[in-house]
Amino acid sequence: MASSPPTNCPPFEFSAKYYDADGCVRQSSFFGGQPVLSQAVGYSVILGFGAFFAVFTSFLVWLEKRYVGSHHTSEWFNTAGRNVKTGLIASVIVSQWTWAATILQSSNVAWEYGISGPFWYASGATIQVLLFGVIAIEIKRKAPRAHTVCEIVKARWGTAAHVVFLTFCFMTNIVVTAMLLLGGSAVVNALSGVNIYAASFLIPLGVIVYTLAGGLKATFLASYIHSVIVHVVLVIFVYLVYVASSELGSPGVVYVRLLEVASKGRNCQEPTSHVGQSCGPVSGNYRGSHLTMLSSGGLVFGIINIVGNFGTVFVDNGYWVSAIAARPSSTHKGYLLGGLVWFAVPFSLATSLGLGALALDLPITASEASRGLVPPATAIALMGKWGSVLLLTMLFMAVTSAGSSELIAVSSLCTYDIYRTYINPGATGKQILRVSRSVVLGFGCLMGILAVMLNKAGVSLGWMYLAMGVFVGSAVLPIAFMLLWRKANAKGAILGTVSGCALGITAWLTVAKVEYGRVNLDTTGRNAPMLAGNLVSILVGGAVHGACSFVWPQDYDWESTKQITVVDKEKSEASDEELKEEKLVLAKRWIVKWGIGFTLVIAVIWPILTLPAGQFSKGYFTFWAAIAIGWGTVASGVIIALPMMESWATIKMVVLGMVTNDRLMAKMEEIDAKLQTIISATPDVERMRLLGTDKAGNKQASEIQLEVVPQ
Repeated sequence: MASSPPTNCPPFEFSAKYYDADGCVRQSSFFGGQPVLSQAVGYSVILGFGAFFAVFTSFLVWLEKRYVGSHHTSEWFNTAGRNVKTGLIASVIVSQWTWAATILQSSNVAWEYGISGPFWYASGATIQVLLFGVIAIEIKRKAPRAHTVCEIVKARWGTAAHVVFLTFCFMTNIVVTAMLLLGGSAVVNALSGVNIYAASFLIPLGVIVYTLAGGLKATFLASYIHSVIVHVVLVIFVYLVYVASSELGSPGVVYVRLLEVASKGRNCQEPTSHVGQSCGPVSGNYRGSHLTMLSSGGLVFGIINIVGNFGTVFVDNGYWVSAIAARPSSTHKGYLLGGLVWFAVPFSLATSLGLGALALDLPITASEASRGLVPPATAIALMGKWGSVLLLTMLFMAVTSAGSSELIAVSSLCTYDIYRTYINPGATGKQILRVSRSVVLGFGCLMGILAVMLNKAGVSLGWMYLAMGVFVGSAVLPIAFMLLWRKANAKGAILGTVSGCALGITAWLTVAKVEYGRVNLDTTGRNAPMLAGNLVSILVGGAVHGACSFVWPQDYDWESTKQITVVDKEKSEASDEELKEEKLVLAKRWIVKWGIGFTLVIAVIWPILTLPAGQFSKGYFTFWAAIAIGWGTVASGVIIALPMMESWATIKMVVLGMVTNDRLMAKMEEIDAKLQTIISATPDVERMRLLGTDKAGNKQASEIQLEVVPQ
């Protein structure tokens, strides 16, 4: 490479290193098939981090069992005791919604459409989490002992609907898992040269181990640690692009270079001008600028993003499981906070790395971008090998954290909706626990096989991300109506879900054929067919179900969903006060007000307010970048600190237990068990005397003053 381009080349010094020395010709691609890191580094990240989290998370679960008194029953494995607090629930939502696509695809749409891409990615995938908070609180009101979404479907609508929605839930888990491993394996392969098929099998390995050991609680603990690492790296990259790097280092520099890159004729006479969207103005954008929200391509992507992501939240059993695991007083707050914190991940990160790739004029090909390689290209350009290591670490955290959520989601469906429902209705807790762990192991292995098949077929991360709404979007409104509308009937739910999916796929393929004359991965992955398929799927599903329910209303009273039973009874920290109907109704009103309010702000009011600006001025863009920096920084601080603050009492208990003599602890546990046995066999009046309470439950002086807290 020459230190500067020949004199007859456009004089953009920041892109000089990407020109050949012999003439005015740029590199044909950024990566050029050559990995930046050695395979040893790639395998070290995959196997090293996998082993560390497998051991460390399993150790945390053991500490909780040993010193806090958690019982590892089937209920605990699948619901984490139903008492998870706000901060940890928010952290879990952030981690399970931070896919490989969140990090990779968000920067790809920034590279394609400019600033509108990160905004529509973030807003279009945040509103579903905010609105799911309403569903989450309704679960506590109408199905308090449920384990999965499909258990509620069967209790309300019967076997036929149960089978249909079970199929769509499995389809959702498969689509999400595919996206996780497609993005993860592609970046690991591009950065380190690790075999893409080997990466597909090795990435889930550590996840399987700690999920087998600790179930949902292990997943939650790992998710928090993963979220911490993801947000620390996010803040590093955001400040690197807009504050610290020598190549960029300020919003003003980024602004000027984005204007230059979009100038007419920029590299467009070169033979290698096909290197990407950064060549010349952006088609469909106001004045061809990257610095505008007036982008037809960005808007179409936003609509597809909104529709598609409703499917992968409302029809993903993982979000229902997280809501089931939350304390009643924490459910609505956790989902609202999780959504607002998650917004920063694609918005702040892609506004930095995605726009940074354009500002640096990196020779990224369309193929590289569709595989999610825009962020690693920017990281390498700014930090060299250390940038690629940080990005690889961040990606590994995202893939494994969301992957563990999918493992539990599939495990609970197989255990409660297939095994306990159709194979062994009288299953004991031990049998259910054994089946749960078997499914975790089995699906963990199938994840790798699925990724290999999709890579063999040439399916990209971008294609899968846009297509997900076509496949599962038809189930969104029926599954929401199940808890929100007493008139919603089973026939309409089945007919709407199945017909919506069929017509959505038909519209998708038809538009591809009519518009482009052929149906293949290229044409079906374009915006027009994807928009048609996504909209038809979700709208037909809801319209058919709504029409059938008005004609043949069910008039349901929620009694059968309230009668769903548990296998192993668990003591929950949730008080009876939290479970009172009036408390839950107030929580629902709160989340409806704030969930819908924030949805209107980020999906309607904010973009409308940007339209008069047209192409952003330097000051306007500086303000926009400041929002990205501030939101990313504050959100990272909240999601790191809040779970620690809420769990401080438990942390102190574990530390105290670790420094206390184990023999003494064992003796106290033995005495405690004997006292519980004695008290449980004592008449009520005498038991109150032993506990030092009167008939009203008020503490009073007693000659014994003994209080036993059950484990």
